[in-house]
Amino acid sequence: MMMEQSLRNRWKPSVTCLINELGMSSSSTITIDRERLQELDALSQSWLEKISQLYAEPHRAYHNMTHVQDVIASLDFLLDGEDSSIDAHTTCEKAILILAAFFHDVIYNPKSSTNEKDSADLFLQFASELGYQRDDNDEQPCTQQHIRNCIMVMQIEECIIATATHISSAGIAHETQNHTLATFLDADMSILGKDVEIYDKYAGCIRREYEFRADILESFLPILDEDAASTTATTPVKKHSFIYATDKGRLQWEEQARSNLKNEIEMLRRGVIPCEIQKHG
Repeated sequence: MMMEQSLRNRWKPSVTCLINELGMSSSSTITIDRERLQELDALSQSWLEKISQLYAEPHRAYHNMTHVQDVIASLDFLLDGEDSSIDAHTTCEKAILILAAFFHDVIYNPKSSTNEKDSADLFLQFASELGYQRDDNDEQPCTQQHIRNCIMVMQIEECIIATATHISSAGIAHETQNHTLATFLDADMSILGKDVEIYDKYAGCIRREYEFRADILESFLPILDEDAASTTATTPVKKHSFIYATDKGRLQWEEQARSNLKNEIEMLRRGVIPCEIQKHG
């Protein structure tokens, strides 16, 4: 399939970058010979197949490989026009974002509250397996401390975990100028700012995964001036002013996202499910 090949094309160089970073963060210099490179390539491909199978679970109407592809496309959009010179920093940052896209929803159970942590743990398992190094024909696993000391690993884990508190994490990323995290979070939420037809299709898919959704959507919306006037003492005050963390994301998606969210919340409060309108309307 074309989608599968395009994802493979993004996966392999990103994994290669991670392997290089794991080697650089090691306390000793290890030479990776041709045989080991072949082993690493086979390991990489087996993990991609495992990830693909997890994203193909039957209960996933939205959080599947199509979502991963959409996140990567939004990453490309957000990074377009940035400093794209091929240097170590830019290549590494792109690899962080791509691998975070592959792993951020790899464990997904709508009834679980630990999906993000479980997904991050699976990524750490992947990184640990890549960290096996061959020295004098003996394989020695890198320690967990070695994995944790790799900046690239830490940033990928940060991106995955941050999706558990998406809006507040985006606000913090913007305030602290954490460009990598801000870019990833905006790409993951870019679907909210797409045109109405695309958004309604997304909403229908999500509705099949979640039994209740309106309260979740309410938490995404920023508190506006007119909202503040009607806020009561018993109403939780939302402290964020924007959905997106990057200036480009706000310009491209913010207004449409707010409109989409408000429309869907109103429909759900009336008991109307967007996908049923498309199916029966």
